[in-house]
Amino acid sequence: MQKSTLKRWSARVAAATTIAATAALVPAASAQAATPNTFRLCNYGSGYDTVVEFPNQGDYAFRVLAGKCQTVRIGRATSNEPLKLHAVQGIWKGPRSYVFAGFSYDDKRGIDITTRGTYGAVNWTWR
Repeated sequence: MQKSTLKRWSARVAAATTIAATAALVPAASAQAATPNTFRLCNYGSGYDTVVEFPNQGDYAFRVLAGKCQTVRIGRATSNEPLKLHAVQGIWKGPRSYVFAGFSYDDKRGIDITTRGTYGAVNWTWR
């Protein structure tokens, strides 16, 4: 192998190693615990937005577009705050909108939700 070919090959291996190492760090960074008094939602789904609805907060809701994250502080949330997660294509509460999860959470502990999948098959996790 010539010197210039060896240098290019070495540079490619180094770049690939750097990319792989960076990719390995991303899940570790996102595995942090939720922040108290903070509601965070990351919508990594495809083909739908996620709407978070707080029925006990005067039907307060916010929408997280596909591929985006949003963090909010709920001013007067409780330790047993109910919420609903909706998958939405188009208008919220329209014909292409449905509830895929409903549960209660403790605002004092905070929550970090991640959604994935497609409109008809939403996967979600929380911590």
